[in-house]
Amino acid sequence: MKLHPLALALAAAAGCGLVNSNTLSYSYPFDPPQSFMENFGDTSNTAMVPMVACDPSAASDQCGQLLQPSMLGAAKLSCDATSRMCAAVVDVRLAYPVDLSMQSLPAPVVQYGVDKVSIEKIAYWIMNNQVNVEIPPVDLYVAAAAAKDENDPSAKLVGTVAKLPPKSQCTDSADSAGDKAAPAGVSVCDVKLSDAGESALAGFVKDYKTPFQFIAHTKVVAHAGEPLPTGILSFFVRPTVQFSVLK
Repeated sequence: MKLHPLALALAAAAGCGLVNSNTLSYSYPFDPPQSFMENFGDTSNTAMVPMVACDPSAASDQCGQLLQPSMLGAAKLSCDATSRMCAAVVDVRLAYPVDLSMQSLPAPVVQYGVDKVSIEKIAYWIMNNQVNVEIPPVDLYVAAAAAKDENDPSAKLVGTVAKLPPKSQCTDSADSAGDKAAPAGVSVCDVKLSDAGESALAGFVKDYKTPFQFIAHTKVVAHAGEPLPTGILSFFVRPTVQFSVLK
């Protein structure tokens, strides 16, 4: 049976849109994984946040001098506006520089250049969590190398790591494939991604000769009568991207 010429033309046009024999795709997990670590304080410290009332609108600091700095670790005492009591706050802000031009990218990416980039996933795992209090959700940003923090105009929220109960591993959806870089027995999870963050990360990756950075940020608050935050938190983040190359 012969096909009508118009049908043949439509089929040919559809094929060109779906298949391009000159396009090659390469999946690439960042190597090495991105490492983040915060030391909240000596785990032998059993001090509690003082039960002291305060006025958040007061001109003078009513909380800052209640404990010696050596007892506070990474925390600072300040007046909590909601409870109007002194609280210990750790503003966690961790940066990791990335220079993909120094990594072992697939050879065709370097040889032919990048047409498009998509983000397959961002896996992470908790390497060490000795922290005695809950870690709130951790926001992960991507930003230009010169950005000072997540408030920089270039910074975009890529995704968020779910809260971590004291001394726990990751609580997000488990990554069924795991990660070869993670030690045996350590849970690997996937970061919940935002559309805008994926797009921003893809843009930085496509321009792989220009360094950029990841910034992890959260704020840990221990309220009056609760233990001061202590212990070490270390975790790894590993994006996997797909390069599309026109050969």
